[in-house]
Amino acid sequence: MMKEQGSEKQNRTDGGRLKTGKSAWDIRPYLAIGLTAVLVVLVCLAIFFFIYRFQGFSDGISQILGSIQAVIIGFILAYLLNPVMRFFERIYKKKLLTKLGKLKNPLRFIRGLSVATAMVVFLAVVFVLLMMLVPQLVTSIQELVLTMGEKMDALTSWVQRLVNNSQLEGQIEKLTQEGFAYLENWLKERILNNGDDMIAQLTTGVVNVVKSIFNIIVGLIVAVYVLMTKERFVGQAKKIIYAIFRPKAGNVIMEVCRKADEVFIGYFLGYIIDSLIVGCICFVGMSIIGLPYAPLISVVVGVTNIIPYFGPYIGAIPSAILIFLVNPIQAVYFLIMILVIQQVDGNIIAPKILGNSTGLSPFWVVFAILLMGGCFGIVGMIFGVPVFAMIYYLVKRVVDHFLRRKKLPTDTKIFTNLDCVDPDTNEVKERTEEKTVLRSVKQNKDDKEEK
Repeated sequence: MMKEQGSEKQNRTDGGRLKTGKSAWDIRPYLAIGLTAVLVVLVCLAIFFFIYRFQGFSDGISQILGSIQAVIIGFILAYLLNPVMRFFERIYKKKLLTKLGKLKNPLRFIRGLSVATAMVVFLAVVFVLLMMLVPQLVTSIQELVLTMGEKMDALTSWVQRLVNNSQLEGQIEKLTQEGFAYLENWLKERILNNGDDMIAQLTTGVVNVVKSIFNIIVGLIVAVYVLMTKERFVGQAKKIIYAIFRPKAGNVIMEVCRKADEVFIGYFLGYIIDSLIVGCICFVGMSIIGLPYAPLISVVVGVTNIIPYFGPYIGAIPSAILIFLVNPIQAVYFLIMILVIQQVDGNIIAPKILGNSTGLSPFWVVFAILLMGGCFGIVGMIFGVPVFAMIYYLVKRVVDHFLRRKKLPTDTKIFTNLDCVDPDTNEVKERTEEKTVLRSVKQNKDDKEEK
């Protein structure tokens, strides 16, 4: 007994350390547990703060985004104009690179010339759209205000002739009179009796317009700077990624970023080109048929066409109402023309331009538009499809990763007819009609035996 106690004492050194070098008071395991507990508590507090103080949090985010709105506009413009700039840059390199050999930095000169050309093209397109839209919009509003009474009378007469029912005619006339009375009272209460509020709203509107114009101008300057030095921005972003993450994780992030760039640029550029074509076809069709407000309605239909599936009808409904006030029969012609254009666009034009840029089926496209549109409005409907496409892509990568770890196939077609997976060999067994029939027969036989 004494020998055992002596040997135990010899196994220890001064300070209570064992010969193995491990301390009796080693806190490293407890430190990891403690840090995990602290991290969980902090995350819970952050979630609590986010939920119960969401208004203040959202206000802070809105203020930050409002402060850097010009920078955000600049980066968006630079991202959308980058393919245009690269197109002209390739042309200028072929045509001018050999002729600019005497310059100190010919590539930088070509980059500047390409950026300037892309900006000129962009501003020219915006100028043409504004020249088509603004005068027609002003003329349309003036015409509607001056001839609203006549158009409503003509519309009422047309409806009365259509229904040819004395009782229904009286109800329509009554509804029309009540509608005009409500509109007159609303104008008196909201505009004539609230002059100070109207002045305040007008002042606020003017300030917002001036602020928006300033942000757009600064955004154009930021876009030029970003396009001129885009390689430096990309290099800094890659540097940060590989500084934070390990090379393997960094490679995955880079692959996801390339996929996001492919999805977003393919989606937006494709739909912008498709919308321009649809707007031009709509203008030509309306001009041939002789429908009113052709430039205004063509721009509206082209812009709303950026939203898949629902966009054309979002632009067509108010346009049809506008035409209906002029001539109800022409409104019917317009709706038929829009249906024909959308069929041609959906089956011929859009597939040729877009292909399968998002990788989503029509069901998921509609789901993304409804979900994002319900959460974020028009902005969600425009950006919902590419954002959801990236979410779908990331989920697919994670699912495929876990399937590969379990040595299972990743092709969805294999799982379509899957019956079961052998737990020993991981072999996928497909379901066949014969197996189903035999199984049902066996089940019926067993049921009869039990009875």
